[in-house]
Amino acid sequence: MTPRRPPSRLAYGSSTLVSSTRLAALALAAALAPGGPAASLDLQGTVAVEGQLLFDDYNTVGTLEPDDLRVRVAPEADATGSGVRCSVVSSTPGVPDAVTGLYALTAEVRMERGGPHVPEGECIVKLHAAGWDGVGMSAHAYGSVPATADDVQNGATLFPAVMFARVSRAAAGLSADCKRYAKKRLKLRDKCNALILKLGGADAALACKDVDFEPTACDEGNHVEAVLSLAHGGNDQQDDVASGEAVDLDLLEAQAKCQARFGRAALKFTTALAARIQSECVKPGDDSEACRAQQAAAVRKKLDAIDECAADPAADGATGRAVPQAGGSCSDCLAGGTDEKCVKDCFERELRGLADGLVGDVPVCGDGIPQNGEFCDDGNGADGDGCSALCGVEAM
Repeated sequence: MTPRRPPSRLAYGSSTLVSSTRLAALALAAALAPGGPAASLDLQGTVAVEGQLLFDDYNTVGTLEPDDLRVRVAPEADATGSGVRCSVVSSTPGVPDAVTGLYALTAEVRMERGGPHVPEGECIVKLHAAGWDGVGMSAHAYGSVPATADDVQNGATLFPAVMFARVSRAAAGLSADCKRYAKKRLKLRDKCNALILKLGGADAALACKDVDFEPTACDEGNHVEAVLSLAHGGNDQQDDVASGEAVDLDLLEAQAKCQARFGRAALKFTTALAARIQSECVKPGDDSEACRAQQAAAVRKKLDAIDECAADPAADGATGRAVPQAGGSCSDCLAGGTDEKCVKDCFERELRGLADGLVGDVPVCGDGIPQNGEFCDDGNGADGDGCSALCGVEAM
């Protein structure tokens, strides 16, 4: 099911949009007028976002439904245009429909360039959906949608790709057994994907290996599978190994090596990041978004293998299979040829969310979920009720 497209654009915050559009037009006219000042042409306006959130077939743990989650927009936004800065000034959350998963929200986006020209490129608006079942399981989904200067000026309605939610543990904690399992399974299945492209499914099935069993309460949201899907896209052929297709490596050797680099970079970054989140953030009782961001920065070099890709995607003559491929929104980076920087940045963003999900949630004091480092959590940020605003027990 794909998001429904309205017959016409929605007029969210119309008075603000008209004002923003007029100001932009006046600034442009002043900048282009003979002898006129070189005014800064920064844009700000409200866009609507209409999308869909679903749970995939792997994520049926617990009783969470789409309407248990809230879709929010991150305050920071990536800019693709040279010299352009993007940010989200304000936004309204979206509540997915319980049956269809359809949601709608708004975001006031600002594009800044500091010159007399309309900002080039796009602002990548980041989406994050999260919810809790009230017991011990949470769910998260990540997505993004591009907005151009024209979209911002005219209050466009944007349609992101479908977001698929994955279940996680509300209280973070990665056991040693789970860490070993995730690392070994990623290595074995990544190697299997390379064997399928080289030998074909029938022969590869004889050589492919997998981990014997998954530890209890280890990867309820199948984050390992999601990493493989992201790194290999349509070349992740392990749902049915025996039917997997090989490609002509005499012609596509460079492309196959690039696919292998995608896989190695993804598994090394994810496993290293998950291990560091556990050892540097969760175990010391100092888990936070800031701590996890520090760990991601420390292991970013694990993605450097992508920089060595020396071939654009090409199709195999016999099967029509394109190599290399990436999954999710990262596939957009390959549309016009391999953009190593785009793939690298997208992998970092997506894999950070998957590593977080494998470990469990960052504690948020006041969300009502007792988590690591919190002595209590009564669902509010007030003092004087037995549980302080810092989630410490108060003497009554």
